[in-house]
Amino acid sequence: MRGAARERGLAVVLPLLAVAIVLTAWQLATSTALVSPTQFPSMTDSIAALLQELTTARLWSAVGATLIGWFFGMVITITLGLVVGTALAHSDIARQSAAPVIETFKAIPAIAVLPLVILVAGSTLPMKVFLICFAAFWPFVIQVIYGVRSMDPVVADTAKALGVRGIRRFLVVSIPSASPYLVTGMRIASAQALILAVVAEIVGGAAGVGRNILLAENAGVSAYPTMYAYIIVAGLLGIALTGAFFLIEKRLMHWHESQRNMRLEAKGARA
Repeated sequence: MRGAARERGLAVVLPLLAVAIVLTAWQLATSTALVSPTQFPSMTDSIAALLQELTTARLWSAVGATLIGWFFGMVITITLGLVVGTALAHSDIARQSAAPVIETFKAIPAIAVLPLVILVAGSTLPMKVFLICFAAFWPFVIQVIYGVRSMDPVVADTAKALGVRGIRRFLVVSIPSASPYLVTGMRIASAQALILAVVAEIVGGAAGVGRNILLAENAGVSAYPTMYAYIIVAGLLGIALTGAFFLIEKRLMHWHESQRNMRLEAKGARA
């Protein structure tokens, strides 16, 4: 019991200690003039700017705009990825034909197509969503293909013998069997979606946290603490979304072997 309590305590204390060390190093680097404070504001100034921004509607409006782009990009990516990936997984000819296309587009940096997308859609939400989907779709569809193809042959034969086909097979056989790959792909896609949302806002000028970072940078040295405050907000959003997907994975995958093993290990540690 004491060992388990100690491990839980360390799991909380160690991350907080690491954050404290980083913040202290940040403050020391600026206060000792190791880096120029005009180019890299101090930790205290940046945190003060963050606390000030938290009381304004400007920050929350920017966070909302970023999350809206992230949400629509994720919905489209997951929906298309499930449909296209499942179809390709069940057809060797289609999969072999599509493989060069997937590998080619996966290798293209999303930022490279941003100028073209801005010309077509402008600095709008559709521009941001398209960029997110372009970056997140290809790795996610690959995860879907691998997940569906990893289905136990016994499960596939049983479903075929029972006459489970079409949408029903997709929902009750393919998706549950591929779920470990799907949740991993969603977590990866979530991180990419947030990164591309912020990039689209910084480079493309769409509303959101990224545009506020750019505006603060262009406002001059006096606004640099605000710029770093929004950078911190972007990082906190990434941590929150990743943590949310881990919790969703734990809840939805409670039946899977990996989650059962984790629970057994936790019980053994408590014992």
